[in-house]
Amino acid sequence: MAPDTEAQLARPADQAEPAMTLTIAPAGVQLRCAPGASLLDTAVSQGFFPKHSCRRGECNACEARVIAGEVAYPAGFIPEGVRPGHCLTCVARPVTDVIIEAPEVGAIPGRRVVQAPARVAQVRRVSPDVAIVSLHVQGGTDFSFSPGQYMDVILRDGTRRSYSMANAPDAQGTIEWHVRAMPGGRFSPHVYEKLKQRDVLRLEGPFGAFTLQESDAPVILLASGTGYAPIASFMRSHHEALARRGATLYWGGRRKEDLYAWDDAAHWAASSERLRFVPVLSEPDGSWTGRTGFVHEAVACDFPDLSAFEVYACGNPLMVDAASHVLTRDNGLLPGRFHSDAFITAIKPAR
Repeated sequence: MAPDTEAQLARPADQAEPAMTLTIAPAGVQLRCAPGASLLDTAVSQGFFPKHSCRRGECNACEARVIAGEVAYPAGFIPEGVRPGHCLTCVARPVTDVIIEAPEVGAIPGRRVVQAPARVAQVRRVSPDVAIVSLHVQGGTDFSFSPGQYMDVILRDGTRRSYSMANAPDAQGTIEWHVRAMPGGRFSPHVYEKLKQRDVLRLEGPFGAFTLQESDAPVILLASGTGYAPIASFMRSHHEALARRGATLYWGGRRKEDLYAWDDAAHWAASSERLRFVPVLSEPDGSWTGRTGFVHEAVACDFPDLSAFEVYACGNPLMVDAASHVLTRDNGLLPGRFHSDAFITAIKPAR
């Protein structure tokens, strides 16, 4: 029986537990959990990627049903908005052998997570607050990633920042990040103002389950700001599949300069009659003659019936949440066909 009471799901885990077995259904994957490791860390470290995002228990993207067994959270952590019989895999630790439901996980492991240095190859400042950073993960790590995944940069004090890859994978361990300088940020202002060629960063990854699904459904690619980065990886890696299925990119920003890779997006759209690029500005100047307003509302207006589509959204968490709500409620999009990557998808009170 699945544990259906809050007490069973939220018992404090003050001390490390003996190693337990995590089973992921329906694939039937069985993994040994190291003492103190979360369910998500256990899966990711062995090449399996249940849906997740922030990895801090803040966004609830990793919520999964507990089919059998018992889990606990660290002392002082109180999950918010979690359905009965479910847990947040990024925080929950097994108290017994546990079976969780994660239909997105396949039976064959994917990319191996590595921790390695990466050397900066180039920094291009492409707008007043966005830098495109190219790095090379150092050799001997057997590094690779799937389009749509992200890497963590580990700062000197051990804190982390996450950035999606924008390039197609290659054999040289190249990654490209699109970094917006956030006022007061711990890392992004340094990237924009001081990071230079040959600097070395410590990285870990790849992480994330935001990947293009195998399907014949037409595709909506929905991005705001630097949320364009993983979408660009899709465009560069899956060009033939997107052209075959038909795809429209909606990219939103306040002003035109926020769409810092406009030429690349336009070139992609011009490469096939089944590809389209629709830029949307929320605060344009007087010379703008294109679409205006919120980018997800442009999608809703253009596609009143999305029942046959898949939507891939990344960017501002409020935009991602609004798009999910509006497109599934009003436009017939099936909830299982809305795929998102926002590192924090909900704003919650501090614990």
